[in-house]
Amino acid sequence: MRLARALLLPMAFCAMSSGCALLQADSHMKRLGEAMYFTGIVETEKEARGPIVVVLYKLDNPPEPVFLDVVPRTRGVYHLAAPPGRYGILAFEDVNRDLAYEAGEPATLYEGAALPLSAVDEPPTAATGLGRIKIASKPPDVALPAIFGDAYAALTRRRNEELGAPAVIDEGRFAPARVREGMFQPLRFLEEGRAGLFMLEPFDPKRVPVIFVHGIGGSPRDWEYVIEHLDRTRFQPWVFFYPSGVSIGLSTLLLNNAVDELHYRYAFPTSIVVAHSMGGVVARGTLNVIQREGRTPPVHHVVTISTPWEGHAAARWADIGPTRVPGSWLDMAPDSQYLRELAVVPRPADIRYTLFFGYSGRSRFVSGNNDGVVSMQSMLGGGMQSRADFVYGFDEDHSSILQSKELVDMLMQRMRQELDRLPRQ
Repeated sequence: MRLARALLLPMAFCAMSSGCALLQADSHMKRLGEAMYFTGIVETEKEARGPIVVVLYKLDNPPEPVFLDVVPRTRGVYHLAAPPGRYGILAFEDVNRDLAYEAGEPATLYEGAALPLSAVDEPPTAATGLGRIKIASKPPDVALPAIFGDAYAALTRRRNEELGAPAVIDEGRFAPARVREGMFQPLRFLEEGRAGLFMLEPFDPKRVPVIFVHGIGGSPRDWEYVIEHLDRTRFQPWVFFYPSGVSIGLSTLLLNNAVDELHYRYAFPTSIVVAHSMGGVVARGTLNVIQREGRTPPVHHVVTISTPWEGHAAARWADIGPTRVPGSWLDMAPDSQYLRELAVVPRPADIRYTLFFGYSGRSRFVSGNNDGVVSMQSMLGGGMQSRADFVYGFDEDHSSILQSKELVDMLMQRMRQELDRLPRQ
């Protein structure tokens, strides 16, 4: 779905319909705004023998697990979120790597400071709510809450369904109804476990994963033509599906967690990210999160296509109405805080960057030369053109560029070139 249409049409017609999707978005944005976010550093006293599992649970009687995160290293950053309530945190060293706590595994309890979900865009410090969990090397000397029952099993099962699960590009999971839900009812989208990073074929350690990231109002189906022509002898396609109505910061955390989890499971040495439209902003933001957390991105090449690095003028007016709008709209406003801070973190020196754009648009609603949706100034701005290792334009509009044989041929050429630059494994 085109960015301009995603932004302009609902805004234009909302006032004429009490059942407008923006009214649904208002309710979901309000609930997201009330959500609680817990984050911090978790580490084991000695070298971890397995991943660290961090569980957020309700302080009810009986206690109920509601969210879990997995940190696959001795020290790392955890991210937890839940509706308003009273919560505790349990962290344990998963020695046998089954995500379930077993008697004798080191564990600890923690009371984390609750932050607003907007803190994903402004990482806290120790003084403003950053947690610090340290797991002793011996089993806990206090009784742990009884949270490892059916509800916890459902959480671990859902995690496996969202991260690395097999998928087919034309299945119902990626249907237009799910895309609309992700835009205007993103909380339901998340609660029903629709977001994730999916594999279109079984993992092959001999081929490089290519992570496809759609734009606002899009889905993995946008990549069907490109994936059909992917060189399957060297590459394997993975597709990221996320609710494009949430803030870009939250989308980057979803992608960050997914890549970290699959990198832990499969230990792939490198990957390629290919992103369209706002997906390029999500991809760049994810790299920033990885670096901020002190990790090395398992990526050697990023390709962005028609990405509005300087935002979209239509989003400038997104918050003038009486209802709350999808958070991504606010982030895509020119000179938004998110876009201003995006390029502050320098790109890792060992990651190559390819910038593709289209120039055949003639939209009257976009100033200057454009691709029918995004201005050339935005696609080539934000300092991205000068930082790219390769820049190429196509005589295509914002949507047709993903159906272009010329783009696919150039994409395959660039992917092979950059892969061949790497040292032989």
